[in-house]
Amino acid sequence: MDLSIIIVNYKTPHLTTLCIESVYNTFKKADFEVIVVDNNSEDDSEITVKSKFPEVTWISNSTNEGFGRANNIGIKKATGKYILFLNSDIIVLPNTIDLCLKRIKEDDYIGVLGCILLNEDNTLQKSVYYDAASIKSLIVNNLLINYFFGYQNKKINAIMGSFMIIPRTVIEKVGSFDPDFFLYSEEIELCRRISKAGFKIEYFEGAKAYHKHEGSQANKKMNLRQRFLSNALLYYKIHGIFGYSVYHLTFIMNTILNFIFMWFINSSYRKEYHKEYYETTYGYVSNMFLYLTIPILYKKKMGDGKRMLFCK
Repeated sequence: MDLSIIIVNYKTPHLTTLCIESVYNTFKKADFEVIVVDNNSEDDSEITVKSKFPEVTWISNSTNEGFGRANNIGIKKATGKYILFLNSDIIVLPNTIDLCLKRIKEDDYIGVLGCILLNEDNTLQKSVYYDAASIKSLIVNNLLINYFFGYQNKKINAIMGSFMIIPRTVIEKVGSFDPDFFLYSEEIELCRRISKAGFKIEYFEGAKAYHKHEGSQANKKMNLRQRFLSNALLYYKIHGIFGYSVYHLTFIMNTILNFIFMWFINSSYRKEYHKEYYETTYGYVSNMFLYLTIPILYKKKMGDGKRMLFCK
């Protein structure tokens, strides 16, 4: 089998159906398989998808295993030489998969490959992570420092997990997704291991896909909390307890300074930034107790699957 496409479904039968439909409409090679891993949706997802695409391999989890763990389950079932991880809210465009597969086959040093992600109005969407899980990435969010120095992140070191192709040989070498993560940041952690193993992280601008951003996530406040929680775990795993402490101190310093400085920014941008500031502050502060448990319950090395970090 040349390619295995893994899609995680959680209560998104309509989106998953559209995603699979776009795959079959645009990728005509016979040598591929589609695997859907359902995270205990408890709805008509299986009936909806299988009635239209009976050839799809459907795996039902008895509980919600989150993004990384569900993909790991799909990997165990997959038989392809290359594995494409697709969000259920992705619509691939003509030749997207063909071009990405062709590109990754051309260079054995590519460990993971992503493409351009577009919003539904054809505007560019975030497709990569710059300086992910670094103190530099926190500095970007400091209004005062940005005002005087205009710092910009430069280095791409991770691909968005919405659309990413990884050779099976690379997964066999570095391992799959860390099961400690429930949702968010798991692709950054995996990309880091791939990079440390000597492989390239490639953002391929020759192909595009539409992404209905967070279309598969209904509870926005809970998602925001989970983003901060997973990001904290990521800092801990990468930088240890010292870097983890610096992360929180830097974030708190940014929060205080930004509150002071945001009253002096351009008035046309101020209202928009105020809303962003309060949402961000809520997302971070609401996890304070859980931040304290991370160094106690989790280790820097890849998790063993005994526990998973998520907000309740």
